[in-house]
Amino acid sequence: MATSDSTYHRFLDLKSYIGWSERDDACSKLLGELLLPYSDLILDDFYEEIQKHPASARVITGGDQQIRRLKKSLGLWLADTLQSNHDEDYVARRWRIGYRHVEIGLDQMYVNAAFTRVRSCLTRVLCRAEGVPIEQRISLHDSLQKRLDLDLAIMVDAYHSEHQSRQVPVDQARLNQQKLLALLSKEALAGASLGAISDQAVAYLLQAFQSDFCEFMILEPDTHQLILRSASGWESEPLWAAVGNDSEPMFQEIARARGCVETDDWQLSSKPAMTCLTRERAVSSLQVAVRTEDEVYGLLGVHHRQRRAFQSSDHDFLYSIANLLANAIHRSRIENQRMQNARQLRRLVDRLPAGAVYVVDGGLQINSAVESMTGYSGEELKTLEAWEQLVLEETGVDQSEVISPLDGQTVHRQLKIRRADGRERLISQVKFQSGADEVWLLHDVTDEADRDRRRLQSERLAAIGQMITGLAHESRNALQRVQACTEMLELELEDNPQAMSLLTRSQQALDDLQQLYDEVRNYASPLSLVKEDCRVELLLRNAWDQLEQDRKSRQADLQVTIEPADLEVSVDKFRLIQVFRNFFENSLAASEDPVQIEVQVRSMPVGDAPGYEFTIRDNGPGLTREIADQIFEPFFTTKPKGSGLGMAIASRIITAHQGDLEARVGPGTGAEFRIFLPALASDRRTNRLRSELS
Repeated sequence: MATSDSTYHRFLDLKSYIGWSERDDACSKLLGELLLPYSDLILDDFYEEIQKHPASARVITGGDQQIRRLKKSLGLWLADTLQSNHDEDYVARRWRIGYRHVEIGLDQMYVNAAFTRVRSCLTRVLCRAEGVPIEQRISLHDSLQKRLDLDLAIMVDAYHSEHQSRQVPVDQARLNQQKLLALLSKEALAGASLGAISDQAVAYLLQAFQSDFCEFMILEPDTHQLILRSASGWESEPLWAAVGNDSEPMFQEIARARGCVETDDWQLSSKPAMTCLTRERAVSSLQVAVRTEDEVYGLLGVHHRQRRAFQSSDHDFLYSIANLLANAIHRSRIENQRMQNARQLRRLVDRLPAGAVYVVDGGLQINSAVESMTGYSGEELKTLEAWEQLVLEETGVDQSEVISPLDGQTVHRQLKIRRADGRERLISQVKFQSGADEVWLLHDVTDEADRDRRRLQSERLAAIGQMITGLAHESRNALQRVQACTEMLELELEDNPQAMSLLTRSQQALDDLQQLYDEVRNYASPLSLVKEDCRVELLLRNAWDQLEQDRKSRQADLQVTIEPADLEVSVDKFRLIQVFRNFFENSLAASEDPVQIEVQVRSMPVGDAPGYEFTIRDNGPGLTREIADQIFEPFFTTKPKGSGLGMAIASRIITAHQGDLEARVGPGTGAEFRIFLPALASDRRTNRLRSELS
């Protein structure tokens, strides 16, 4: 009997539903090479087992001659299945095989069993194949299961179409069972999870049998306990509860049986039962072992509190559901093993102290060290294009070493990258290249480069210190002469207050110059602070007044906001004025008229520690991240004639006051600096007394 177009279209739809791909087609050749050499052994095993069972052996009426002919046909079927040329003729041939089984009266249950036995034999051969990587073996196994399930689906379709209409009366219950079985088969072929398949199987059993309760108990291989994996109707046993073990006589009896086991009235039966069955007062039960040829995975059962006569179709349905569950468990264990191997490898790579990158077909897989190094997640950094956007430049000389023509070569280089937070880092890259893929090992060497730079700066500071020492020594005589002249002028100008004011400021400038000489000379040594209580507003105004000459003919304004207005701090007055003067001087140099400089001062506790926050901002061009990262380093400057020590000295002064200084990034929004100074005990006493007096 020929198949209809609808049969072929259903087959194509089912093939698409289970995810058949070009990779499955590509598996055909290797499956044939691995499995067909063992076809004789598989065929011998298949027909030896058939002859052990009367129900299946009765369809063989031609003796050894018929068996030899059937072996040849089965061998052609196997080769055809592995080849998987899924055209209309292929579907028609498979459908006729199912139809022939209907004609000779072979029950569908034995067709399912036959497929299970052939599947087990082929799986064992495939699992023992040598020289096949585990990932490829898993792909071959999955493709083999799809081929067998597709063939079985066509034959089941023949049974549905012919056996129901020609050989048995129309039985609505059986039709419903077959429908539910087909639905569950479709879900299993589509790759549903084991949990989803087992839950759906129990739901279908409850619907098909109209039972009071049913369950799937899975056998834990390590503990040998029966765990209630999926259930419906149970009143006293929660899911995942242990309800027995594999040493119980009831389990042993069902496991030994190669089919379903019926039991009438567990409370009166001589068969030993689990406590849960007697407690639930089960009267009629139908149970079957969920198993492969060699291993029992669990038990599947339906139970009624009223007497129920089970039909052969009920046995077939429960047995088929058990086979589907067994296949799902088998696939799940293979997948879990593969995932466990992948997780172990991933954990190993993630624990590497170095960054590891695997590159294939333009895609990247990175470990957690690379995520920490770059600030990007694996999802954000999964292509070569995304990686190349991080790389600012390649530094250093490439070093290439050819290992062998087969193993490829090793390339060493240094890269400058920009992290997700905008910071630049220096990365050492060792790249192992082959024809198919690449592996990179990455090390962040920024700190090492910084140490080398600081060492060089220390050497430069030492040289400058020696130079400044000599300069200060040679300048001392000149400064002393100026000092003597200033003192003589004081005597001459006692009656001229305006001139005396200028002379006083000149004298202060001389003192400041001498102290600056000493400051630069002692830059590398710890600062010695002379602290006194100072009003914050006077400190800021004093620093601003010292730049009067720089502000001449400029439109520059300083706005100061202090909370509270009469705030006092205990600081080294000279050094803190030097810090503010440096900020103001830089703002005047960087900003165009009209220059606006804002200073906000407020009390700001950090945790339990009181302190003061100074925020200084201007309306200049602002700072880039690169400048902000280097602005406090010695000798770094953006001025054409700057020494690069001003901000470095300011940072050292704030640090000596146990404070913190940072530059805020915001190109185009003006430069902004934040100073935090902790409040000393004297600050708190002074401000408290002033508050009490007011």
